[in-house]
Amino acid sequence: MDKTAEALAKKARYDISDLLSIMKLLRSENGCPWDREQDHKSIRNDFLEEAYEAVEAIDTNDSELLAEELGDVLLQVVFHSRIAEEEGVFSFDDVVDGISRKLVLRHPHVFKNTEVSGVGDVLVNWDKIKQQSKGRTTEGQALAGVSRALPSLVRASKLSKRAEKAGLLLPAAPSAFEKISDELSSLDAEKRADYVGRVLFSIAAEAKALGIDAEQALYDVCEKFVKDNEDR
Repeated sequence: MDKTAEALAKKARYDISDLLSIMKLLRSENGCPWDREQDHKSIRNDFLEEAYEAVEAIDTNDSELLAEELGDVLLQVVFHSRIAEEEGVFSFDDVVDGISRKLVLRHPHVFKNTEVSGVGDVLVNWDKIKQQSKGRTTEGQALAGVSRALPSLVRASKLSKRAEKAGLLLPAAPSAFEKISDELSSLDAEKRADYVGRVLFSIAAEAKALGIDAEQALYDVCEKFVKDNEDR
């Protein structure tokens, strides 16, 4: 057995440096054949799955499971960082440095003398600093900054929020939506959420019956919306 592996196996408790050593060992010649074969793309979906499982632990209020799932998410960060370090692109330390710098930059009310009156100001400042730091000077660039890898419904919600702030027109709704809108306006908040959920479920079911991938259809509309506004 490798001496490093032997020493790690005997530890009573591990810290982040141990995790980094374990991943380095797993990727080495004396490590695991499967771990050595992986690259960013091959474990891409694993990252998504682990993130969703952590969210599920939050939703079920299961603290023990959440601790476990957060470990799996952290493993993905360490895994990708190790692959990148082997490629000479960046290291785990670079990841830590980057997020630390971002937090300091986007909290001027904590790390500088910027005054805020509440959460609203914090969010406005965060978004403004984010757009500036990424060099986004137009509304079209801000729309393009919404990740294309998001589930399409989440992406559509974010795009519509940014479009509303920028005064951009949303994609024209089908005429049938007028009836849905009228019915929604007559319901209280709790019933509205249930109504919208049932409408979305029905649309997904109808799309399936017609051989249409609802997720892809919404993705395509989001893509077109961003493209149509790229020069705004």
